[in-house]
Amino acid sequence: MNYTSITFTVDPLLPARDILLAELSDTNAESFVETETGLIAYFPEEIAAFSLEGYMVNAMEGVEVTFELQVIERENWNAAWEAAFQPIIVSEKLGVKAPFHAATGCEMDLIIQPKMSFGTGHHDTTWLMLNEMLLLNFNTKHVLDMGSGTGVLAILAEKMGAIKIDAIDIDDWSTENCQENMDLNACSIIRPIQGDASAIKANYDIVLANINRNVLTADMHIYVAAMNPNAYLLLSGFFISDREILISKAESLGLKHLKSNARNDWSCLVFML
Repeated sequence: MNYTSITFTVDPLLPARDILLAELSDTNAESFVETETGLIAYFPEEIAAFSLEGYMVNAMEGVEVTFELQVIERENWNAAWEAAFQPIIVSEKLGVKAPFHAATGCEMDLIIQPKMSFGTGHHDTTWLMLNEMLLLNFNTKHVLDMGSGTGVLAILAEKMGAIKIDAIDIDDWSTENCQENMDLNACSIIRPIQGDASAIKANYDIVLANINRNVLTADMHIYVAAMNPNAYLLLSGFFISDREILISKAESLGLKHLKSNARNDWSCLVFML
């Protein structure tokens, strides 16, 4: 099976790029890379034609979007990713890089093989989650990474001292990539699991969920049911404009809203049970 990359050029860039990304998140695209002029979406199939109709309905008037399709043979996937993937600096404490990059100079580097899974650190929501994680105590904690993608959040949790980590993702490619990234980072306690929220079978001290607003809203009660007393819940994958919807939902389930953070119109929320 071959793959299709669609390179979008968006003018003006913001917030139209983020709107387009949110709309495309509901398609079968398996990963995204933000660029200086727009974004690249990767689809697990050959696409003969593509229409923007219906994908920019929320964009501001005057936004111009163009796109270009390219079929990528499966064996050339890494080469396509390497051309687009650059190291990410979260803070002086943490960098995210590919195996083919030099060290970032941060106190700790996470090595993420850029394949088809979401979560390389490039997207603002992943950056926000990593940044908030650095402020929590993971030592001896049990952690759930829901919608784990590359496993980057789970890997940071292990590096920060967690002793049990379940990384659940609906995509089999993500669980495979998570295992590969575990090996690259000498991680041994993460358990990659393919499935949705129904695969949650344990209780946790910290729950990480970087998915999208609709899934978070629908499944939040499952996350809460799996949280130990005084556990933390970190959410991202949604716009600032969606923040109040998620806070209201969380508080209705007995969670206390501790903190909100944002980056380029995307938001991250921290709760405690």
